[in-house]
Amino acid sequence: MSLRTAGRQNGLLTAALLLFVGWTVLTLLNVAASAGPIAASEWIGQHGIGGVVGGVVLLVLIGFTVAVFGELGEQNPEPEEWPPQ
Repeated sequence: MSLRTAGRQNGLLTAALLLFVGWTVLTLLNVAASAGPIAASEWIGQHGIGGVVGGVVLLVLIGFTVAVFGELGEQNPEPEEWPPQ
């Protein structure tokens, strides 16, 4: 079963992906709000560099989820033939 077929047959998959994106965005906002200054003198606890790295990881995760949404909406499952005839 492909992602597209699963998305058509079960709307719960789309709802779960939307909830996952929402939770990730809220977590990203929490990380941004709780990160300290980047040029901190102490490296123990919540500091700016850890917040930046955590934010980048969460943005990559959101990007992968958007790519899955793109696959759900794709019409052609196979690549085009090369060379064209």
